[in-house]
Amino acid sequence: MTTLDEHIRTYLQAIKIEGKTEKTIASYENSLRDFQRTGERLGFPEDPAAFTVQHVYAFLAALRERGASAGYQHRRHREVKTCFSWLKRMGIVEENVFAKVPLVKRPHLVKPPFSPDDVRTLLESQDVGSLTGARNYALILFLLDTGVRASECIGLDLADIDWERRRAFIRHAKGEKQRWVGFSERTDAALRRYVHGFRRGGDGSLFQTSRHQRMLSAGTLEVLLRRIWEDSGVKKVHPHRFRHTFATRACRAEPRPPAGDGPPRP
Repeated sequence: MTTLDEHIRTYLQAIKIEGKTEKTIASYENSLRDFQRTGERLGFPEDPAAFTVQHVYAFLAALRERGASAGYQHRRHREVKTCFSWLKRMGIVEENVFAKVPLVKRPHLVKPPFSPDDVRTLLESQDVGSLTGARNYALILFLLDTGVRASECIGLDLADIDWERRRAFIRHAKGEKQRWVGFSERTDAALRRYVHGFRRGGDGSLFQTSRHQRMLSAGTLEVLLRRIWEDSGVKKVHPHRFRHTFATRACRAEPRPPAGDGPPRP
């Protein structure tokens, strides 16, 4: 009999081949290993076909007992359920017992966008005559104009900027999709001031550390934004809030530059 552990290893290999991102694969692996550890403690069967709805509820109850948030429970349930859907598709189990149990409801929290006063305070807190200030000023405007994710922002190279059309090419978007994002004249001017006045070299990442190096992870950008938070006094300065502000402005039909199509020409 093929064990659950062996099926999980095959499943993780399958989603990698299917093109899931490393971040997604890591999340699924964490959920499935958590499920395995909990199952070993509670005496779950090794054969996936022997699982019942009672095992699903026992797993969810164990998560709740150890103080896991509703969002954490929701993610674990959803990602294990997706694995069991694959097991069903492969003919390993007859039914997906996880699909029979409703997902834990996550609280819907309203995340306020930055107000015009917040944006003004953020920008005024930066000394554009310094490397970090010019970079941060340009970064704030760029995030507000484009709504890019943290990983997309740090993945941008200088060569991805189309200065003539005021747009940036996002090569490594979620789901391995690519797209153009436009930015305003004000952002264009801030980027040019940073690039031509402080950034070294004509290649490499667009936004660099104060040591002129690429930001290695989204966490680096989050730390940088937290420092802006501390300098400005504006609370909750993080990538997703910029993205939410961008989306709010878009819903209000506030104008933004056209993005266009196709990759940048060499």
